[in-house]
Amino acid sequence: MLRQATWRLARIEIDPAGFNDINKDVMSIAKMGRTLALLVVLALVAIGAGLAIAWYMGNHQGVAPMVSSEQVRIPQPAEIEPPPLVTPAKAAVNGSVRQPPDRGWTAPAPEADTRPWEQRLDAILLGGGEPSDKADMITNLMAVAPAEALVELAQHLTNMAQDDHYDGAAAWLTNASTPPAVATVLLNDLLNRRNNLKLPMLLVLARNPDHPLKDQARDMLELFLQADYGTNWDQWASAVDAWLQQNQ
Repeated sequence: MLRQATWRLARIEIDPAGFNDINKDVMSIAKMGRTLALLVVLALVAIGAGLAIAWYMGNHQGVAPMVSSEQVRIPQPAEIEPPPLVTPAKAAVNGSVRQPPDRGWTAPAPEADTRPWEQRLDAILLGGGEPSDKADMITNLMAVAPAEALVELAQHLTNMAQDDHYDGAAAWLTNASTPPAVATVLLNDLLNRRNNLKLPMLLVLARNPDHPLKDQARDMLELFLQADYGTNWDQWASAVDAWLQQNQ
């Protein structure tokens, strides 16, 4: 029986043409599989790239591109021109100067101190501040106080005025219109001041023909200088300078 089976197999003939067709079909199927796999890979790559771009755009939206320091140019001070000054001539329009708008109101003036001079003097003397500041306030008060108050105010002024802040007292002393009683208070105080303030002030009084205390001032100069130059005021001035240099 084995021999019979072998003999039958030996008689089976294989058609070469059929084998070639089968081989072609297998090769075609393999090529289609590779092509399909390549398309799938390309599709996956495209999808991944799209997702990456979408993620980048979503996370970097509104971020300005970086600029290197070499691309940024900072102008130097010499290159920066100041704005032109606007003068009245440049601000003119049609030959007329522009005026600030009229707002229909002005700042109210400070209220005048209507208190009696005695109360104002007490406020100055009892209040805080430096003596020089108080001397200035008393000087201002003398300008508005009644005539009968000037002598008392002058006495307080001499107590507050300092040698290096004597302008207010000097203005009242050298003014020919100052009442003689007031000027006398200031002159008596002047005699107790330092020499480089006292002698020049005496010379100012003595050479003023309208001053009520010109004679007293000249007598004091003669006493200090031990000389009398009459009305030669240049010689008086030279003598005062020489005396001050010798008695510093």
